[in-house]
Amino acid sequence: MVDTALAELLASLPSGVLGAAMRAAVFPGGKRLRPLLLLRAGQAFGADPQRLRPLSAALELVHCASLALDDLPCMDDAPFRRGEPSLHRRFSEATAILAAFALLAKAVGEFPALLRQAGLPPAYCEGWTGRLSQLVETLCEGQQLDLARHGTATVAELERVHAGKTGAFFAFAAELGAFVAGADPASVECVRSFARNLGLAYQVLDDVADATGGQGWEGKPPGQDARHGQCTFVTLLGVEGARQLASELLSTAEACLAPLSRRAEPLLGFVNHVRALL
Repeated sequence: MVDTALAELLASLPSGVLGAAMRAAVFPGGKRLRPLLLLRAGQAFGADPQRLRPLSAALELVHCASLALDDLPCMDDAPFRRGEPSLHRRFSEATAILAAFALLAKAVGEFPALLRQAGLPPAYCEGWTGRLSQLVETLCEGQQLDLARHGTATVAELERVHAGKTGAFFAFAAELGAFVAGADPASVECVRSFARNLGLAYQVLDDVADATGGQGWEGKPPGQDARHGQCTFVTLLGVEGARQLASELLSTAEACLAPLSRRAEPLLGFVNHVRALL
């Protein structure tokens, strides 16, 4: 469903190499967790996922653009992404940068119309479009902090890095889904807190997978962090300590949903999915 929405959103692309690079950045995709979080959060409060799917696709464009930039030689210098050569290796560094910016422009430009299409009252559309732009800025700040995490760092500092990346994006997606579905403010806060803890747990396990070559991950090749001398949760806590931290974060995420009772069921599947990677 998300892939269909992405194809519709990218139906009109620039011709030539730029359009090809934009499509290559999006397809084939990974787990599509951010759009799925939006859809499941909306479903928890009674929204039809079909109504929200075009909106969810815009978030995936932002995520794919961020991956293309993260993989660049001046950033993480990743040779592969999802089992394929990274975008700058398939095309060129310049084309990868341009494709990422074009995807961001597409997402932000289409966002107000997609919010209205999802049923959000017009009075809220401008504010949420501004928040999407703010999210992109937060992702950039998180990546800047990530680039500096060489040598030593504390667990709190690593949490700050990933709160500005995975945590912020997960929280935005889940909160938006709940808000569009008409959730009350207290419920929206429950969903936001859940998603932030889920996102941090997911990132801790990403560090474990990088160190161990864990199965079920479709990102960069294992050992990337060690080769670049980056400090990770595994560096600080060891593999088992990092797994324990992830488990605690998942339990906290579950606890955040407790006030929602049975409404939380569509979101609890994410906890089970991430816990299976332990």
